[in-house]
Amino acid sequence: MINAVMKIGEWVCKREGSLGALKNFVKNPNSKGRYRKVIVILLEENRGEYQFKEVDIEEFREDHILKYLYGRGSPRGTDITPTSKLSSKPISYTFENRILKCLAGIKSNAATLGLTKQEQNELNEIINQLDISKKLVTEGLNERAKEVAKGEGAILTICFESDGERKYLGDTEVFRKVLIQNSKTNYHSKYKTQSIGTDKVCSVCQKTRAEVYGFVNTYNFYTVDKPGFVTGGFRQEDAWKNFPVCFDCAAMLEEGKKYINDNLSFKFYRFNYLLIPKFFSDTVMNDVMTIMEDYFEKEEDKAIRASFEQKFAARLTDAEDEIFQLLSEQEDNLNLNLMFYKEKQGAFNILLNIEDVLPSRMKKLLDVKKEVDEIDIFQKPEKDGQRLLLFNFKLLRNVFPYVSKTLSYDKQFLEMVNKIFSLRSIDYDLLLKFIITGIRAKYADGKSIYLDVLGGFMLLYFIGRLGILKKGGKSMEIEVIREFENIAEDDTKTLLGRAELFFKQHEGFFDSAAKKAVFLEGVLVQKLINIQKRRINEKSTRVEDELQGKGIKAPFMSKLKGLIIDERLAKRLIADIQNKLEEYGENYYCPLEAIISQYMITAGTNWNMKNDAISYYFVLGMNLHKIILPKKEDKDDD
Repeated sequence: MINAVMKIGEWVCKREGSLGALKNFVKNPNSKGRYRKVIVILLEENRGEYQFKEVDIEEFREDHILKYLYGRGSPRGTDITPTSKLSSKPISYTFENRILKCLAGIKSNAATLGLTKQEQNELNEIINQLDISKKLVTEGLNERAKEVAKGEGAILTICFESDGERKYLGDTEVFRKVLIQNSKTNYHSKYKTQSIGTDKVCSVCQKTRAEVYGFVNTYNFYTVDKPGFVTGGFRQEDAWKNFPVCFDCAAMLEEGKKYINDNLSFKFYRFNYLLIPKFFSDTVMNDVMTIMEDYFEKEEDKAIRASFEQKFAARLTDAEDEIFQLLSEQEDNLNLNLMFYKEKQGAFNILLNIEDVLPSRMKKLLDVKKEVDEIDIFQKPEKDGQRLLLFNFKLLRNVFPYVSKTLSYDKQFLEMVNKIFSLRSIDYDLLLKFIITGIRAKYADGKSIYLDVLGGFMLLYFIGRLGILKKGGKSMEIEVIREFENIAEDDTKTLLGRAELFFKQHEGFFDSAAKKAVFLEGVLVQKLINIQKRRINEKSTRVEDELQGKGIKAPFMSKLKGLIIDERLAKRLIADIQNKLEEYGENYYCPLEAIISQYMITAGTNWNMKNDAISYYFVLGMNLHKIILPKKEDKDDD
């Protein structure tokens, strides 16, 4: 992963030239929007000689951040370059203690910073001219400071003018070099010690470098702030032995990190994740990165970096609007890493790293999503012309929810996400257990469970169609049989024919007589519950309080034991349902009862079904009863 980040940074720097690496070290002095003015000490340059011209003032410009070349330093010392924020003290204080002292510090460390003889002479000329013109500069600064509104901030910097062209610090090679060289200290000097290896192999580029550093920590998931974290002797100065990184790679890592954070960072159901592509060749990288850049530019005003969960529902079917679709269309000469993380108190904690997802695998996920979305039972009902149910990872999150700080299933959720993207097997019984547990909780609270039941079935379908849903160690064969779609709208089918066609369409899930029996029993019990609700509704206002807010609770619902259905209860319920319908004189479902009985007989004893599975197929029948018994064939008030 680190190498992939570095390669992206390298590509960005090649595209942008020397300014690419420079961006890693330049800070925005106006990041909070307070410093809106820039006071400029302007020196006129002519053949290497400098003359003070004036103190000018201008508006802060975001596109000039690299030109201002601000490198934040110590509050008690100076900044890295002669660009500084004005404080509450007089502007002359900033000039003398931040600008002049910064230049003096650069002069004294010129050799260490690697400045050439010519660059040192140029620096000396600048310092001498500012010393000579100190009084004039101070007067000009005081006048310009009056133009800064109360409560508004300003920054102070130096500019050079030659032949009418103004050059900022960032336009000069000497000060760019100063910033970059000074920034190296972040990589080798910390904790009051230095960690530098000489003539050693960089762990990123695998090349022998004159210097490698021990404190390069791009994502803060590696730290040696305590000696005990350093292997091989507990010496922080030897930290370079753990993770030696050369300066070039450190700079590329910073640039790659910035590019990924700006363009390939997403949110995913309370989690953040980074999409990090890894390319098999530089040619492929250049081609794909160029395609992505064109895409970002085209979609810049369309919020393309919206959260993944929103896009997975609607935009994954539109190749022009989804970065995943774009990448899935590439050849398998790159792979994708999805790194889920959490940042807390400056630490970067990797929660899950899904590696080596090929475009063909991403395409498979998208194709299966589209296929499952088109299954007839998931297409209806519609509300205001909008689908109520489309496959997205929210269905998985509903099964493994975040409830509170003390109760969440984040770990299980991420494990399932990993298995789906990695196409690793998922246990059918375990998944079904979590699905029915959530349904039971909502049912107990009197909430609607329709979308939860159907969403759970859609999730099972999606995972099954990926070929990773396994039961007893064997893969479940889940197919979509399109010639049996929309059976609920077919008036020519008998009740038995409709049931058999439904089971045929979803035969991967209805592979036993017991499952068919308990599903149809769920259909029948829902018909009884509907009749009971209608009869209660027809009574006087004695039940008015119950009808408001809480909805009508049918008496028979208490017999369902909170949807904890086992084989024994399922067999007993059929007689109870039939007796209650006969008692009401509304037993319109004798054919259905006969079919259920036939399946019960075929199933025999010892169904070899876990109670969670029995419960789920039962509640699935309750919620899909209109497919088996459409309203036009039903005499109860549905």
